[in-house]
Amino acid sequence: MKLKNLLLIVLVFAFFSSYSQIRNRVVEDVNVYQNVLIGECTKSGLIFEDFGLHMKYEYDNYQPDTNTINKVAKKIDGLKITIVLGTWCKDSKKQVPRFLKILDKLKFNEKDITIIGVNSKMHAFVMSIDQYKIEKVPTFIFYRKGKEVGRITETPKKTLEKDMLKQMK
Repeated sequence: MKLKNLLLIVLVFAFFSSYSQIRNRVVEDVNVYQNVLIGECTKSGLIFEDFGLHMKYEYDNYQPDTNTINKVAKKIDGLKITIVLGTWCKDSKKQVPRFLKILDKLKFNEKDITIIGVNSKMHAFVMSIDQYKIEKVPTFIFYRKGKEVGRITETPKKTLEKDMLKQMK
């Protein structure tokens, strides 16, 4: 009897552990009357529904400043980035694909990027994002050696690549 209970506990734990690790989870956000990505996302997962159309358009049409990209490239060693976005959000639809294009131009390692989707109430449900102190999306957070060194919130002050370079100084 004890073995059956232990086995049941292990199976339940394994189910919930794997469920919480699902990426690109789509849920309905009743506040904006659309499906949104929640929790951890992948770059390929962002190509979904309406967000995917904006993603492709902005990614394809954005032309990052090569001179600034070259300067950023010299400063990205050891950098990790967290992107918190809302697939329902106009600024996320514009800025996230542009930012991802910059990262692609930099040949930035995807394993050093964490992408988190939130609903219109800034909740990710399947994971806590309190530690990021998100007020607006998108928010791009830069880390070195586990410490935040800067962030870009909502829209860049100049351009994404120029703001990114400023965060690296």
